Amino acid sequence: MLHPCASQHGEGAYWWDARQQLIWVDILACEVHIYDPAKDEDRMWKVPCHVGFAHPTVNGDLLLGTRDGIARLDLTDNEITFVVDPEADLEDTRFNDGKPGPDGRLYGGSMAYGGKAPLGSLWLIETDFNYRHLLDNVTISNGLCWTKDEQTMFYIDSPTRLVEAFDYDSATGNISNRRTVVEVPEELGVPDGMTIDADDNLWVALYGGSMVACYDSRTGKMIERVLAPTPRVTCPSFGGPDLTTLYFTTSKAGINKMTPEEAKFAGHLFSAEPGAQGRPNYVFGG
Repeated sequence: MLHPCASQHGEGAYWWDARQQLIWVDILACEVHIYDPAKDEDRMWKVPCHVGFAHPTVNGDLLLGTRDGIARLDLTDNEITFVVDPEADLEDTRFNDGKPGPDGRLYGGSMAYGGKAPLGSLWLIETDFNYRHLLDNVTISNGLCWTKDEQTMFYIDSPTRLVEAFDYDSATGNISNRRTVVEVPEELGVPDGMTIDADDNLWVALYGGSMVACYDSRTGKMIERVLAPTPRVTCPSFGGPDLTTLYFTTSKAGINKMTPEEAKFAGHLFSAEPGAQGRPNYVFGG
């Protein structure tokens, strides 16, 4: 366990290279957190609705994906400004996971509350906040990452138990040629958040599986795993000065079904040194 700050449903781990700090969210508590490992300090900002992710922009603020659309959070004056809501016509969806891409655009995915119907989508949000639809019929939109040559995007819709790949065009943001890279067996849990290392291996949080699993993105074979003392592992991100520390968030969901030892660690933030090196994360260009 890295830090004693426990969450209801920790998510969205994302290393902010410029600040050498880890951004993460507590979706259900409507909180954005920034953890500073050098000081072992965690700061929290309360937001007015459920928040699925928070990522840095070139302006030094954070871009949030929330129940009520995309918002900006000014970390200096704590001001939140809602910018655009591609799903304003849908009452029962929220943004769940998303990331800035190599092109500086935001790729944000949504889900229906409860994850019981394929009402979610994957959206492309331009730096001027125009947006367009990339995928529909999504149940729980999750992990996103790109190969170092920026030719392939990986994506997870959790209930499918698949990690899928797309050909990616950084000039337009278009994706094509959808295909399966990894199929996670039921006994290992459900794929959730995801990051990628310097060798283009995929590090996937297995929700219910008590681990972050590493897969070869070319073969789909699991080549390593980082075990957690609690089952609901949600999102990984490489960080630290040399990007060799793997941070990951966890959730208290289903805590009544956990053993006392598992429940003790549920919702906490963790770190590990798996012997791999990550790549710098992208920032939103608007």
